[in-house]
Amino acid sequence: MQSFDVYFLGQILPNADPDAVRRNVAALFKVSEDNAARLFSGKPLRVKQNIDAEAASRYRAAFRDAGALLQILPAGSPPPQPTAPAPMPPSTDNVATTASAENGMSLAAPGAIMDSTPPPPPAQIDTSGLSAQPPNSGSLEDCRVEKDPYPIPDISHLSIIDN
Repeated sequence: MQSFDVYFLGQILPNADPDAVRRNVAALFKVSEDNAARLFSGKPLRVKQNIDAEAASRYRAAFRDAGALLQILPAGSPPPQPTAPAPMPPSTDNVATTASAENGMSLAAPGAIMDSTPPPPPAQIDTSGLSAQPPNSGSLEDCRVEKDPYPIPDISHLSIIDN
């Protein structure tokens, strides 16, 4: 059974977003994005050594899903020659565009109406029977509701026993 070494040289797939590939590779290696930037230096980095062909193909698939390329060489062979890293084009996306592409959400323009339901029809309230008093002509005593006082309960059947 032949064993293989898996190397990462910082190469990305054509038509892949470099920033997204960096984030994905950082997640694969479980490192911060700053540390992941060093992985894209073009120097060969041995990811795994002495593994079988099936495991090597799983690594290749995982990196391909992340947008990166791996080199798989027979175990014990010299590491591949470093390649010059492809210049990373500057990201022209702003933070809101990048975030919306990642999570499927979008940001509406200022002043945009978010609710698409039509407004309810205006209420038809008859106010012809209402009148208004001139200012400072009334008091709140007019609004007071008289309550019957709460009756005192009958406690004549109760007694106190001294021990």
